[in-house]
Amino acid sequence: MSEVKVDQSLYTAAREEAVYLPLADSGYLRVDGEDRRDWLQRQTSNDVRLLTARRAVRTVLTSPTARILDVLLLLDEGEHIGVAPLPGRHAATLRYLRGRIFFMDKVTVSDASATVRQWLLEGPQAAAALARLDLPTPTAVDEVTTGEVAGHAVRVVAQPGIGGLAYRVLVPTEGAEAFQQGLERAGVPEVPMATYEVLRVEAGLPAVGHELTEDFVPLEVGLEDLLSENKGCYPGQEVIARQITYDKITRRLVGLRPEAPVTAGAAVQAEGKPAGKVTSAVISPRLGPIALAVLRRPHHKPGTIVQVLTEAGPVQATVTALPFPQSPISHLQSQMPHPRTP
Repeated sequence: MSEVKVDQSLYTAAREEAVYLPLADSGYLRVDGEDRRDWLQRQTSNDVRLLTARRAVRTVLTSPTARILDVLLLLDEGEHIGVAPLPGRHAATLRYLRGRIFFMDKVTVSDASATVRQWLLEGPQAAAALARLDLPTPTAVDEVTTGEVAGHAVRVVAQPGIGGLAYRVLVPTEGAEAFQQGLERAGVPEVPMATYEVLRVEAGLPAVGHELTEDFVPLEVGLEDLLSENKGCYPGQEVIARQITYDKITRRLVGLRPEAPVTAGAAVQAEGKPAGKVTSAVISPRLGPIALAVLRRPHHKPGTIVQVLTEAGPVQATVTALPFPQSPISHLQSQMPHPRTP
């Protein structure tokens, strides 16, 4: 594994101050029609009835076998519902959702990506940065606030992040330049993706292409808070219900402290038998080599010694709970659901 260059100053700024990450490839969909709420209720894992102008809903799009297809952020926009997919997933999710519309459904799904720009603000001073932009700050996960930048309506959604609450900011494309300039005037720097990736792994955040893939079902990567147990049927619901009822969750997302660097995709063994695989791997400036892995129980328990298979030979690793010890989010653990999604 080649070490990814981490910008030390921006790594520190993300942990102690505020940084932003452009979400250029997130995309944005729009669901219209009088059946939009009932239809979305039948497609995804969370209870769409919770959706209001001031509360977003994070929900999982699953296959009939309960595999993760996407994790969506739903926003009530009055006459329609906005849908923010995972980065890079909007085209595939648009096709999938359109394929779920039947002749009796009074619903349309369109690509509205060109109308919205998105940013993620992270760090313990992110709320103060929003205040410097005269934007009201949500104070709880999924709360939505609205403000204005250069005459354009701006929405801010609180979500779990690398150091407590993070904020997804959605701005009309016409106001994107003004918002970007506001961030610069507020002294908020952009964090490189390579640096953010280290912070994400430290905090135990699952991500698209790593943990949020069709390799796993929601319960295996800690998305319990995005599943409603009493909302009715959706694709994969019966599988998830059986996993919960009969304790069939056989794999779990964990942290690894390997003795040497490892790579994502590497197989993990315990007691000489297959135990799972590494899903994310970085070298932290504070912690050294660390990784996320999905492991079969009972090997998921903190303190378990496992071996990661690398080209240079087996590397011993210790299983640890998430977030990693001394992560900046640790003192806020009791204030929000875990694990979390970007």
